[in-house]
Amino acid sequence: MVESDILVERLEKKLIEKDKEIAELKRMLSAKESEIEEIKKNLAEKVRSELASELEKIRELESKIVELNKIVESLTSEVLYLKTELKKPETKFEISETREEKRERKVGEEKGEEDIIVCD
Repeated sequence: MVESDILVERLEKKLIEKDKEIAELKRMLSAKESEIEEIKKNLAEKVRSELASELEKIRELESKIVELNKIVESLTSEVLYLKTELKKPETKFEISETREEKRERKVGEEKGEEDIIVCD
């Protein structure tokens, strides 16, 4: 029986060692799990902050687009107004040119009459 007692004692020691190893592995696993959770939290916070930053940039771009759209609309309406205004003076200018041409003709005719010598 002595041999069996020694064998049981050795097995009990090995069992105690294995229990200690298991406890150490559990402790290490728990530490690693907490590290993983911390990494997850950090990543989630980083992603949130980057998303918030990107959303702010998008909002700024949207406001700039709206502003530029208003400027383009304003410039378009101004160009259309100027285009219509430019068309109006063309007709007036043509009319005034023809009137001036008539005046020049009259003046030319009057000068032409002065140059003519009448003999009796």
